Amino acid sequence: MNTPTHMLVAVAVFARPGQPRVNAAAFIGGLFPDLGIYALWAYSKIAGISEHTVWREIYWQPPWQTLVAFGHSMPIFGGLLAVLALAGAFKNGSRLWPLAVFCMAILLHIACDFPVHVDDAHPHFWPLSDWTFHSPLSYWDHRHYGDWVSKAEIAFALVLAAIVWKRFSSPWVRATLGIAASTYVLVPLYFSMMLH
Repeated sequence: MNTPTHMLVAVAVFARPGQPRVNAAAFIGGLFPDLGIYALWAYSKIAGISEHTVWREIYWQPPWQTLVAFGHSMPIFGGLLAVLALAGAFKNGSRLWPLAVFCMAILLHIACDFPVHVDDAHPHFWPLSDWTFHSPLSYWDHRHYGDWVSKAEIAFALVLAAIVWKRFSSPWVRATLGIAASTYVLVPLYFSMMLH
């Protein structure tokens, strides 16, 4: 699943008007697992490394795979959520609630990734195991129904965006939704130009 969709899922599930700390936690939690991937992309631009080399070679090596595994680790963020629950994060008015939302947004991101990664599957049980689930479906690879999955994802993202649009009247929230929507066109266009 594309990162903007993960962020939309987290915001649609957890964000509410008048709760800026919770909303920020949901937004950042939806993004967090993919930060290692964005760091790699930024590094490659600075170092002048081709897209082909980045995604076919460097992405699969340490430290990048370790960063990605950490961000997509159910034991780490599930464990942290359990500690927060024991510390009272789910009690009404708890100051720990935003941190719990952050962890839940990460776990939601992981759950949404699980069924749509084939050869690029993440080790969701790291550091306990390097095992990966290779789904028959891919969010991008046409050899594994990626054309259909990406269309379903875009439809899902539009529904989520409509929910968030209706819930928030803030111009900056709506502008952010517009930017997120543009990525569904701009990102595939970028990769089609850079990888061919």
